[in-house]
Amino acid sequence: MDTVRTLIVEDDVKIAEIQRIFTEKIAHYTVVGIAHTLAEAEEMIEVLEPDLVLLDIFFPDGNGIDLLLKIRATRKKTDVVLITAAKEVEFFQAGLRGGVFDYILKPLVFSRFSATLEKYRTYRNKIKNIDTVDQHDVDRLFGKSRKSAPQQTELPKGIDPITLGKVTEMITGVAPDGISAEKAAAMIGVSRTTSRRYLEYLVSSGLVTADLFYGTLGRPERLYRLKTAS
Repeated sequence: MDTVRTLIVEDDVKIAEIQRIFTEKIAHYTVVGIAHTLAEAEEMIEVLEPDLVLLDIFFPDGNGIDLLLKIRATRKKTDVVLITAAKEVEFFQAGLRGGVFDYILKPLVFSRFSATLEKYRTYRNKIKNIDTVDQHDVDRLFGKSRKSAPQQTELPKGIDPITLGKVTEMITGVAPDGISAEKAAAMIGVSRTTSRRYLEYLVSSGLVTADLFYGTLGRPERLYRLKTAS
């Protein structure tokens, strides 16, 4: 099965790293590049010709919607998923008019993210195996690839998607030496037990790493930090 060559376009370095980790956890996907500016993205799209672009909207050097329209104007065989904090309906409408495959709101939750990428790969594999379409094909492709995302049933018991999003967003701002479950709990506004449960879930998902810190007194403490590329 063909690999989906993916370009990440995101100005926040840590969020881009989360997207890279999430993407490479999904079978048949590979990240061919990461652009932190729109200028970099244009160059990479021209050279790398990715199958899929994961695109933010707000950049210091412009608006991601403009890049989307440039991709469409050049008729490149590149699809786009917008991943953004922009909740204004005009951005959502602009994305639809520009032909985006999906629109994902931050903070990212892996189950929602992976559902979109799995749907995209299914759509891509189906469309490449047909030369012409009839109404049945159209209904099948649109109905199965663009319906509303499934509910977060993939998450284990005790993991709420809203809280998980808050924990994921919090960990992106943690210093390289890490943070304890107790300090994370204070930042998020949950109990230490809840904080530890969510952080351990992110460790199991591959987004976060945990190391033991041996202080001068008491038992060693687990410190959590965002996993970075090796």
